[in-house]
Amino acid sequence: MKLLTSLDDVPELKKENVHIRDEAELLQKLNKIIEGGHNKLQIVTDFDHTLTRHTLDNGNTVLTSFGMFRECPSIPQHYKDEDNRLSGIYKPIESDPVMSVEEKTQHMIDWYVAAHSLLKGVKFPRNELMDSAHKMVDCFRKGVQDMIEWSKSQQVPVLVFSAGLGESVLAAMKAANFLLPHVKIVSNFLAMDEDDCIVGIKGEVIHTYNKNETAIKHTEYYDMVQQRSNVILMGDNIGDAGMAEGMEHCDTVVKVGFLGINVDGNLDNYLNKFDIVLVNEPSVDAVNAILQFIL
Repeated sequence: MKLLTSLDDVPELKKENVHIRDEAELLQKLNKIIEGGHNKLQIVTDFDHTLTRHTLDNGNTVLTSFGMFRECPSIPQHYKDEDNRLSGIYKPIESDPVMSVEEKTQHMIDWYVAAHSLLKGVKFPRNELMDSAHKMVDCFRKGVQDMIEWSKSQQVPVLVFSAGLGESVLAAMKAANFLLPHVKIVSNFLAMDEDDCIVGIKGEVIHTYNKNETAIKHTEYYDMVQQRSNVILMGDNIGDAGMAEGMEHCDTVVKVGFLGINVDGNLDNYLNKFDIVLVNEPSVDAVNAILQFIL
């Protein structure tokens, strides 16, 4: 085991687009995780614009999990139109640098309730969703495959914790060959009738600001990580910073935030919540560099 003497030992953390809230605190956290080794570690990550990129090299915005569903050819136009209308209202609120978390939370709940109501009665396009998923393979951040392979070899559980559409997340992970036994997904999954028409969402709706212990307490993943007190957490939204909150056995959590929208207005807000903030970063190289020290 080799502990870090300074953050200079991780060149990926010294890049110009990497912002660190408190270097001394981060160094201490990283060394605690290194000391704990792979047997004490778990990785908790968001999906949309975290495992996947915000934008591609050509400037195109990467589809979210709900966007994958919307782009299926058989989805009716009235659904697409209304979904776009809702996104136009609520997406700017989600990235608003001034609005309080309390205000945002209610707006996000309103958005998710409205979006899920739209789904009711729509036929679930299974085959088309897999077609969309195969198009998403090139939209994952560079290095995600290395991270998944490292976690497999070291037997480190990975939780993909998404407020998006679970079927889309599953399809995209499967298409990229990332859906391995140590990778678990907690998300909003569809409830369907005998004709494969959507009737709603199974269980309590997961939204951006309730992604925490209450949503995973009684899952297979939670049972897997009872003895794993160290967490590397990744997200692209302020609410993602709380994904490990309430897991009473957790000791050290290093929070990595990907900021790709409204950067100037939100950088300080992200630094208040995340230990490391990566601005317009297309890879998970910083996370992979940290993992190489964990034996």
